[in-house]
Amino acid sequence: MGPPVAGSKPAIFLLLVLVVVALTAGGASAATFRVNNMCPFPVWPAAIPSGGGTLLQPDQTWVFTVPAGTKAGRIWGRTGCLFVGDHGRCVTGDCAGALRCELSGSTPATLAEFTLGGGVSGVVDFYDVSVVDGFNVPMDFFCDKDGEAPIRCRDPGCADGNRHPGEGKVRTCNANSDYIVVFCPN
Repeated sequence: MGPPVAGSKPAIFLLLVLVVVALTAGGASAATFRVNNMCPFPVWPAAIPSGGGTLLQPDQTWVFTVPAGTKAGRIWGRTGCLFVGDHGRCVTGDCAGALRCELSGSTPATLAEFTLGGGVSGVVDFYDVSVVDGFNVPMDFFCDKDGEAPIRCRDPGCADGNRHPGEGKVRTCNANSDYIVVFCPN
């Protein structure tokens, strides 16, 4: 038997494998989010759609990953929380009493919002800070790879953030980047 000829099953299979490898080689992967609590009080950060939530004492960090292609992701800090097991209540940002949120938090809540791989051919992420749902915790939010200054939201006026629906203060970062959220930044 001689070498495969164009149109033979082994040649088509090899070509298919090469196309799949080429398409996935530069493809998107999960983004890592680092959430730091620099507040002098506990914050219970939450994240959707990843279904996350935890307790962060002052100077603690929560690290989690979010899959590429995630749209309408949110991270926010909850305050004044009391949990017994996985159920409880928060004064701000509460998500139906759940420790690990599956729903967006109640107002007021300062929001870090993101869409991963939402640009042309999935090569750009979008991110912003919003106080459309109110303000509860000062926040910095930034892409770890772009060298750009963080989006800063220190008060309800939040000059860097979106204060009204559709305001459009959105930044971009290369896809496959990692992100940092800081509550009560210095």
